[in-house]
Amino acid sequence: MATHDDTLQQPRLSKAQERIERYAFDLLRQWPTLSDGSAGSRRTVAESVRELRRYLARTAVFRHLLKTLRAAPPPVEGWSWHTLLDDGQITAGLLHMAGDATMPYHDHPGALDALLVIDGEVEVRSYSPTEQVVALSQRAAHLRPVDLQRLAEDQVDIAFPEHGNIHGLRCLGERAILLDVKVHPAGNARERRWYFPLGASSQDPGHIIAAAVPESLLRSAVGCPATD
Repeated sequence: MATHDDTLQQPRLSKAQERIERYAFDLLRQWPTLSDGSAGSRRTVAESVRELRRYLARTAVFRHLLKTLRAAPPPVEGWSWHTLLDDGQITAGLLHMAGDATMPYHDHPGALDALLVIDGEVEVRSYSPTEQVVALSQRAAHLRPVDLQRLAEDQVDIAFPEHGNIHGLRCLGERAILLDVKVHPAGNARERRWYFPLGASSQDPGHIIAAAVPESLLRSAVGCPATD
């Protein structure tokens, strides 16, 4: 009598997905020393994601997706997300941005998020939260500036779990395509929030006060493009 093996029904990972998993597991093995946002951590993660991009360029799945995005018109909604892998601990894909489009400030709680520019040029502003405040009769976040970068092809921005985890993007050219890979330890996932500036801090130059909106609430109220 034949036996039924459920494992045979599981979809096989593509070579691109296998490589993304290897990249993520390498980071997770080094998590205590890589998640602190130090200069050494930045160099290690940046080189790892560049190596990942070089490998992905040799895979059929990645090449086809990139060719499709390059041939397509820029997204009319400003930006769009195209998934390569999403398994709970790892989310990876290509972010396609139209010229002058902005992606609002958002966080990746408990995660390490690496962005690598494939085509075009983007500006990335990073913040860290300092405290909850009340502004315009609503709870808001007080955000401290961490970094402002202008990234060209093959340059990397990294949002660490406890440092610069809130960032927003602006496309500086006609369009931009970025590889985006987010990794977080098991059981450490929390809902992402989007941050909408209410004004500048009156006491701290460069700091901003922003409304923090959970993604589930934002989607139910106004909708937003599918993202990482």
